Amino acid sequence: IRLAGVVTATPIVAASADPSAISSIQGPLQDAIAPGHWIGQFVGLNSKTEQWEFPSSSPGEVSSALVEVLNELTPERREKLLIPNFKVSGADANRVHVITWTKAEWLDSFDVKLKERGGGGCVATASFYATGFLPTSIPLAPLVNVGFAWFPFASPGPRGEMLQNFRLRAIRGLLDQKLKA
Repeated sequence: IRLAGVVTATPIVAASADPSAISSIQGPLQDAIAPGHWIGQFVGLNSKTEQWEFPSSSPGEVSSALVEVLNELTPERREKLLIPNFKVSGADANRVHVITWTKAEWLDSFDVKLKERGGGGCVATASFYATGFLPTSIPLAPLVNVGFAWFPFASPGPRGEMLQNFRLRAIRGLLDQKLKA
């Protein structure tokens, strides 16, 4: 391949979807404070929360199945969900928490709280939300995003659907399939 008159031995490839070193460092901090969620959870522009009912599955079964669904996502499916990289930061019978980075390194959080339901089964409160206006690849983004917390922003997704709605719908469908298997 020839670039600006220089011959290179290897072809240029697209950048990896793995978060940069700075995003890996700043991501957990931004996830913990999530300034983009402070107002977004009330306005609904960059945040979505749903109640999911699982009449024949315990909280532990749902938690395990959800982690399996996420870990089994192919790179192509992660790309379609616009979460090419993610980290399950906590999972037990009460809660599953996942931090996700887009290719541009915006950080979104996926949080599922699980409760036993009277008479069997469980109820999950599933939330997907943007954590900040700026991507975590920008130095000091968590701090700057605190200043932008009052600035409303949307997270559009595919087919005119909001990104968090799209992700929750897709993950719920995959989780239902896993629990039926």
